[in-house]
Amino acid sequence: MTVSRSNDLPQLAVLDGGPMDGKEHAADRDTELLTVVMTDGQQHRYVRTERIQKLPDGRSAPVFEHRGRFYGPK
Repeated sequence: MTVSRSNDLPQLAVLDGGPMDGKEHAADRDTELLTVVMTDGQQHRYVRTERIQKLPDGRSAPVFEHRGRFYGPK
């Protein structure tokens, strides 16, 4: 019997645009907004879209679109 380990893998999203364009990022299934904080304090906001992208390992991931850059807490 083969046991599927797909549930053990982290949930991922693909980022579209901004400095993280094309990168994968951890995201729960119900996440609608991702904020990526850069080392210089810039915050980049990414919002979930309706698009889905196939990952190299065969899984599918939602695409999050870049919506702007902010400095400091928002």
